[in-house]
Amino acid sequence: MKKISKFFGGVRGKQILVGLLAVMVIAAGYYRFSDNREIYPVTSDTLPIEEKKAETTSTEKTSQDKDYFARARYERDCARSETVEILSVSSVSNEDAENLKEKIAEHEKNAGNETAIENSVKTKGYEDCVAFVDETGVKVIVKASKLDAEGVEAIKNIIIGQTGASPTEIKISSKE
Repeated sequence: MKKISKFFGGVRGKQILVGLLAVMVIAAGYYRFSDNREIYPVTSDTLPIEEKKAETTSTEKTSQDKDYFARARYERDCARSETVEILSVSSVSNEDAENLKEKIAEHEKNAGNETAIENSVKTKGYEDCVAFVDETGVKVIVKASKLDAEGVEAIKNIIIGQTGASPTEIKISSKE
């Protein structure tokens, strides 16, 4: 036990711990949102886009289906808050502290972009949506039975205007 506390008591050990926790949060987020939904990169080759409907055995939607977007936003925000909290309580050198401040600022900027994208997409007539912004790109899931070319283009323009992401970094899908 003393060896473990001694290992994580040093600056190097704390850096390793923070790195491992960040990898775990990213892996959990990836695992959570990698399912069998079709995701379409937004390019001229993929328009128009049609989403296949999944067959259901029940005529009633479960509360889980109804709350998908709220649950996705909640889980995204919890993961981000946990990461920011871990980064902010770490005691590291001045050089590493500057990097941590930059990472925290990036998380806050991404959170603001996600909220702005979600609100803008809703003003285009969609009932609900959830956006995920990170260093790899932007993923938007819209509550709709299908997406037409005009809707995809409108969402793409919102994302580009808000984040400056290139069309190859944007993925838009729908979920009923």
